Amino acid sequence: MKLLYLCHRFPYPPNKGCKIRAFHTIEHLARDHDVWCATFVDDPADMQYLPAMQEFCREVITVPLDRMRAAIRGAFDMAIDETLTEGFYRSKPMRDAVRELTARVEFDGVIVFSSSMGQYARSIDTGIKIIDLCDLDSQKWKAMAKRSSAPRSWFYDAEANRLAELEAELYDVYDATILISRQEAYDWIGDRSKLHVMGNGVRCPIAGASGKCESKTIGFVGDMRYMPNVDAVSWFAESIFPAIRNHTSDATFRIIGRSPTRRVRRLADIDGVCVTGEVDDVSEHLNQCQVVVAPLRIARGVQNKVLEAMAARRAVVTTPPVAKAIDAIPGEHLLVADDPVSFADCVIQLISDPSRCAEMGENAYRWIARKFTWAKQLKTLDHLLETSRVAMTSPV
Repeated sequence: MKLLYLCHRFPYPPNKGCKIRAFHTIEHLARDHDVWCATFVDDPADMQYLPAMQEFCREVITVPLDRMRAAIRGAFDMAIDETLTEGFYRSKPMRDAVRELTARVEFDGVIVFSSSMGQYARSIDTGIKIIDLCDLDSQKWKAMAKRSSAPRSWFYDAEANRLAELEAELYDVYDATILISRQEAYDWIGDRSKLHVMGNGVRCPIAGASGKCESKTIGFVGDMRYMPNVDAVSWFAESIFPAIRNHTSDATFRIIGRSPTRRVRRLADIDGVCVTGEVDDVSEHLNQCQVVVAPLRIARGVQNKVLEAMAARRAVVTTPPVAKAIDAIPGEHLLVADDPVSFADCVIQLISDPSRCAEMGENAYRWIARKFTWAKQLKTLDHLLETSRVAMTSPV
């Protein structure tokens, strides 16, 4: 099939959530289909990776995105009762590029990644139109509103309500809507006949480092500009880690990830906390951690950071929504807590018992290897495309 894939961020290198999902989807599709990709580029440095993407795509259309101008467009759209999200990614060059491409190529299907890109395929006449919402962004903004004070909470709440309306509109326009987890699907309001679940995957090493580690290092991995990550490490460092240090004076908390905000950098002033910034090899740092934490209080969908830690045979402590999104069994595949005292107790249990850490790391690895390979997760998309192909080739 000839497929058009639209995404809001250049999908290579696959080093953060949205880029990981987009890249692996394109890589998977390219094995059996001809894929064209149209994408925004918000970091000019990403253009060096264009040849890498061209290995998978018949053609890659890139449209530069100036984030400052995009923010102004988003603010204007909010002022006229539209969504910040769509306004941020509203672009005449992208619209023209998609129009030119669809006039030139007769596509059998279009796959759109994220609600922000839904605007570009509403009127495309093709075999099947699929939108991968991934997370419900409306619920994410709602969660941020609850964690914020006025007037910021009013802004977040308004965007949440408008995004919920947008998600419902896109559901009506597209032939199929994909969400990343059963929990996201559970939170969907309205008709579900066109709703499908497709999780994220991870590449599990055939042979990896043993889960046995006695470093007393507690790690967190993520993009440190992202508000839910900033909230998570701040909560852990300020409200949870001191109790761990009182019990184990040589415990350390390592915050690993690019572009730490000022708030995150200031956490390094706390005894035992290290902020690394971007690192060349995340897996190397994961292997130095005895425990990996994901203390996310604003959490939607499947957390790649948790999948990667479990695939690296690390013992993980996280919050209930994160564990629920991957159907992990608390106490067997990871530990779960939702308040500072319980979270600290879980981490102390693990760093005090290296054998328990190793056992949980192995359990985690087996769970991820069985359930969360990309090939297994992307079967949902394969099924949708095959059903469409059969429908197109069947005699009337």
